[in-house]
Amino acid sequence: MIKLLEIKTCTAFWDIDGTVLRFQRRKCVDDELTGREIKRYRELLLNEAYKSCPQMLREISCVLTDNILARIGIEVYQTQFLKMFEYYSKLYVEQWEQAGKCFISNKTAMFPVFEFMFRNRLVEHSDSPLVILRGIPCDNKIYLNIFEECFSSFWVGKIREEVLKKETLASIRERIGPLRTTQYLCILPEAAITGYLKTIAGRFTQQRRLITKQSFYLELLGSDASISSPRFHPRFVTLVAAAVRREFETQCQKFIAENHLQLITASDKWALFHRHGPSLYWETIDFTGIHSPSLRLEIKYYMRHRYYSITADKDRTITTLVYAVNLLTDNNPSIRFFADVDDVDARSLYMSMERRYGQTAGGKSVSNIMRVFSILSVLMEYLMSDHRDEAMRSPVPHDNPFSRYRFPNAKDYKVRTAVIPEAIAEQIDAHLDELDPVQVLLYRIFSATGMRMKEVLFLESDCLEASQYEGFVQLKYKQYKTLTARRKAGVQDYHRVLIRKALADEISGQIHKTKEWRKELGVPYLFVNKRPNFRAGMISTSNYLRVINRLIEKHDIRDENGRLWHFSSKQHRKTLTVTLIENGASVDELAYWLGHLSRNTASNYYAEVQKMKLAELNTSFFREKFDLLLSDEQLAEYTEEERRLLYMDFRLEQRRVEFGFCLKKLADGGCTSRSSLINCVNCKNLCTGPKYLLYWQSLLNGQREVVNSLLTTYAEAGITDYEEFREYRQATFLLNCYEKIVNAIEGGASV
Repeated sequence: MIKLLEIKTCTAFWDIDGTVLRFQRRKCVDDELTGREIKRYRELLLNEAYKSCPQMLREISCVLTDNILARIGIEVYQTQFLKMFEYYSKLYVEQWEQAGKCFISNKTAMFPVFEFMFRNRLVEHSDSPLVILRGIPCDNKIYLNIFEECFSSFWVGKIREEVLKKETLASIRERIGPLRTTQYLCILPEAAITGYLKTIAGRFTQQRRLITKQSFYLELLGSDASISSPRFHPRFVTLVAAAVRREFETQCQKFIAENHLQLITASDKWALFHRHGPSLYWETIDFTGIHSPSLRLEIKYYMRHRYYSITADKDRTITTLVYAVNLLTDNNPSIRFFADVDDVDARSLYMSMERRYGQTAGGKSVSNIMRVFSILSVLMEYLMSDHRDEAMRSPVPHDNPFSRYRFPNAKDYKVRTAVIPEAIAEQIDAHLDELDPVQVLLYRIFSATGMRMKEVLFLESDCLEASQYEGFVQLKYKQYKTLTARRKAGVQDYHRVLIRKALADEISGQIHKTKEWRKELGVPYLFVNKRPNFRAGMISTSNYLRVINRLIEKHDIRDENGRLWHFSSKQHRKTLTVTLIENGASVDELAYWLGHLSRNTASNYYAEVQKMKLAELNTSFFREKFDLLLSDEQLAEYTEEERRLLYMDFRLEQRRVEFGFCLKKLADGGCTSRSSLINCVNCKNLCTGPKYLLYWQSLLNGQREVVNSLLTTYAEAGITDYEEFREYRQATFLLNCYEKIVNAIEGGASV
């Protein structure tokens, strides 16, 4: 029964099937019309007429308002009203999906369903959602639960379809966001999810792509997805981590075992994988830079032979070949095969490289030329040998023009590793606190031990051992570079050096810090690293060098010549070696500390340090100490010890002569160039400088007067053939010598 009970001011009391409700009266709607619409609304709810006549509910809403309909539905016909809300929620989700709409927020809202139910409008956000439920004694969460249930059921079905088809969820993620997508995926049976994730992960292996959690997320949810684990359902993150880990273990075996399958001549890029501790890295051998297709094919056969006979990891030969071959064809476009290359082409290549590198590059330019000709010579030998691939159809070269180029004393042109100057080291040390603690620890180990990069990066968790010396600890490490030679010589793999206890304590901290990461990777190595959302792996060599050089650039750390210092890991080893030698370390002590198997290697360091010391006593040294000008030719005949004695003689002024010092060696006997006229002015052993400039200028001016006086006398006497006169030749000779010395001092050059 529906009956109007009472009217008070602007409100009316209605009895609706035994429940009294108070509604606000609307001036444009009389009470009789209100009663009829309430009856229609009751019939619509009880008979579910909204399914067949959806416009009826919209008509009733225009008369009674959304708030009255919601109050009647909840307070009188709650079961039927919630059933209607569930029906419209399902209908709304379906039409929302067909309309191509997307969620902007991570939170679902039931208010657009009221707009869709009462006004038949498909909206993402209601203008005034709270007004609809104002004053209704019902927990609003009940609507949210119904809508969420309908929404999730619909999209779980959509996700199930994609899972069965083994398709990615990128399109669904774009519609409902990553959190809901991963949450609804996890509603499916775990066996189905595991199989699905395994299939997606398997595509990485099929396509020979290295798998990571980040790349997996992008593959599954779309390349424009925001990669952040908190945006995903926790169970999804766990299942993905397990799937990626299993697939990565497969890749570590499969990719390396199938490297040879990449070595096909039809492909211009070969992706080769290798292990670096627990990590898997790839190198791309790119042939696309070679301009000539026929030469490119011959080089592919050579690189395939090189892979099987020499090495597979980190082979940089292709970079050199691309440069050299393109330079060959630029000089001679008629070259189609290596069999076409002759002595003229080889000589042209040599001259082109000399011009391109220039003279300023010094030893580096010579080293590059040697490397190019060495590789080209080996390549030609392969093309001429029995190892040549039978499938090759190119002509066989009859001569190797590159083999005729010899580079004697090649070691003299090698660019030596620089020693870190004390001023540079102090500046780097002053800013180390700006770096990550792991990078700082690496730097300190290198500085204290002189170990090689791989030896430090692959330190093991048991690397610290007790020492008999107080305040020192033994550091145990494996010498990978000489490992094969050590085993042949019957020497154990591990070498030991002493480090201070303070450094050992820092290493102990790193051991404790990486305990779980090592357990996760199943490796004993100390310097493993793990960033959030990344797989644990070895610290990168290139990243360490990049960090240190970036610090140097940031603080503009320059050497004494004003050049920005470029850091490399080998500089630590060289610097420590020089320090040991300068502090009296013997060859045997040096060989032990550096882990050399032969004294000859340590002796080479000694010879190099001797050259460094000799180079320090150069013309610049004497110029700064005595303000004297010396040439490199004048010092070339002096050994290091003789230069030191010469320095002492200069300090004691035992070699002072007219207007300078004498460089003549005492062992060569007395001076044979002295005379009353010439003295030291034309002697190659004379060493003078700016402090004597005024005296030389006075001599020059006086000598000019002498020459001019002679010319005047000759002119008055009518003598024209005076140039052969002895007095005139001596006078002009002295004049030229004085001019040369004055010009040299004023120009800052050597005399």
